[in-house]
Amino acid sequence: MIKTYWLGLILFSGGSLLNSCSDSMLEENVYTGTSQDNLVAQGEAGCKILVDGIYKYVQYFSYSRGNNWQLAPEAGTDEFTLNWGFAITEWGGMQNFLNLNSGHYQPMEMYREAYKLIAQANQVLISFDDKKNDPSYSAMIAEAKFWRAYTYYKLQNVFGSVPLIKGTEDLSSGIERTPASDIRSFVSSEMEDIENILPSTPTAYGKPTKWAVKAFLSRFYLNNKDWTKASLYAKDIIDNSGASLQAKYQDVFKIDGNPEIILAVNQINQSDKGNKYVALSLEGELRNALNIQGVSASNGYGMSNYFYSTFAPDDQRVIPFDKNTKQGIAIAGIQYKADGTPVYGSVSSPETVQKALNRVITFKFPLQENIAKGEDSDADFPLMRLGEIYLTYAEAQFQLGNTAGALEYINPIRTRAGLSPLTTLTLDDILNERGWETYHEGYRREDLLRFGKLLDKVEAKFKYDFPTTPYPNSGNITRELFPIPADAISLNPKLTQNPGY
Repeated sequence: MIKTYWLGLILFSGGSLLNSCSDSMLEENVYTGTSQDNLVAQGEAGCKILVDGIYKYVQYFSYSRGNNWQLAPEAGTDEFTLNWGFAITEWGGMQNFLNLNSGHYQPMEMYREAYKLIAQANQVLISFDDKKNDPSYSAMIAEAKFWRAYTYYKLQNVFGSVPLIKGTEDLSSGIERTPASDIRSFVSSEMEDIENILPSTPTAYGKPTKWAVKAFLSRFYLNNKDWTKASLYAKDIIDNSGASLQAKYQDVFKIDGNPEIILAVNQINQSDKGNKYVALSLEGELRNALNIQGVSASNGYGMSNYFYSTFAPDDQRVIPFDKNTKQGIAIAGIQYKADGTPVYGSVSSPETVQKALNRVITFKFPLQENIAKGEDSDADFPLMRLGEIYLTYAEAQFQLGNTAGALEYINPIRTRAGLSPLTTLTLDDILNERGWETYHEGYRREDLLRFGKLLDKVEAKFKYDFPTTPYPNSGNITRELFPIPADAISLNPKLTQNPGY
């Protein structure tokens, strides 16, 4: 048995399984206190219990909690902002990247939850390694490998080199960071190894297929600037997966299981198992003025004013929210109460949402009223979808010199957004289109790093959103990586901190 250790947060301690999920992967847990030996003895059923237990941690890659893998990486870009605490120097500002430190619980949560998932996947692979060539087990084992590789890639992107733990290491004296290049090699090898093992259609909603593997690899190779491989994987999905673009942008996020979605995090109306995006975005006075019922207002998430200013006025991806129909996305400008007075400011000096809240509220994930505890909607979170694959193919083809081929796939995305097709194309056009299409989906940090513009865009956001307020720790604009949590370092003597912290 591997030593129970913070950096791994192994899910077995004294031989007992903490929890796993039922067939839906999200309903009430039905197995507790089951020993590892008993699970192995149960064969396929035991393997399934362990694999389904992974999905408790997959939820953290969505907006299922107030602190999640979408929040901090996106707040560390130009598109997303978080105003809990309101002032940039307060608690909310700390999550806006420049002021993060190794003691802040946001990177700690990200690091910890990721290693929990990895530990759960490792238990599948350790317990049933001898069954990997058995058709009854092979897809389940591949599923565990998918989520482990996916998680290591996310860790490497945000933290750089991290310990690569496969579940058989002696962690009693700590473990060193694995070079980021080795992490990337591990991830690509693991994913390529399973792309023809996972089924073409999911065994249950929210589980990966071979097309999810290919979608991941198209993005992976794009981020590693292997334009040829990125193109090949993307075109295979476009031509052969059966996925298709939704006619309306909002329907991508409104209609669960729609044909544009390749892999989604399944969200349900249960506490911390649903999509909290809207509840975490709303502010109380504005909610009341919009006559939104049964939704809490945590007054935090939103789109940065800077990023909102880059959209064309008629872009359907930020279509104004209509309080009468309860349809639409962006809530900006001066908003009014039923009596005609402004929500913010005074009658003589009304304030825009942008000025009052330091952000634009967006309902990209649609409003659902009277939801459980006012927070958890059942709007699924897409991890991979065809719209992003179109843009991956377009960028890779452009980099290979095929501008006409790139335009063929970028223009359908623009047309759906209500914009005119492009006749010429630049790299900036591609970066802009990716940002406008996939905002708040967790792609922006990767895109800006690939283009070498992360730090420039972060600085531009802060200067635009706070033109008269010097932002704290402006010297930290050189930091690209998040801090390794102090707790992890204190418990692992071989773990070192990232530069700048």
